[in-house]
Amino acid sequence: MKAISPLVATAILLVATVAGGIILYNYLLNTLRTPQEYATLTPISAEIVDLGNGVYLVNVKVGAIGSKTITIDSLKILPENITVSLNTDIKPGETKSITVEINAVLQQGVKHYIVIYYEGQSTEPIEATLVT
Repeated sequence: MKAISPLVATAILLVATVAGGIILYNYLLNTLRTPQEYATLTPISAEIVDLGNGVYLVNVKVGAIGSKTITIDSLKILPENITVSLNTDIKPGETKSITVEINAVLQQGVKHYIVIYYEGQSTEPIEATLVT
């Protein structure tokens, strides 16, 4: 068997290196160019206003972070475990104030927290100020 000349071997290695570089460059370029959509919700403030006779106004201010619109499904008031269904959309970068009226009996003298549920996720509980 005859060996290939060093010049031909160098040319083959050079072509293989350039081809591998082009494949890697195209892969990385396509991966980085594909936009990744994500969304998260950040609670800013929460307040519960006692209107009397077991009627309360719950106000939550939230901000949307990410690149897609978020749909808020519900919010839960703790420790009473009161769930209020919502169907509110928040656009990326928007801050929104959500106010709902509930008929319930809330414990006085305890801290209340609100958890917001959206698209299979939930926020950390935010302490709600109870205004009487």
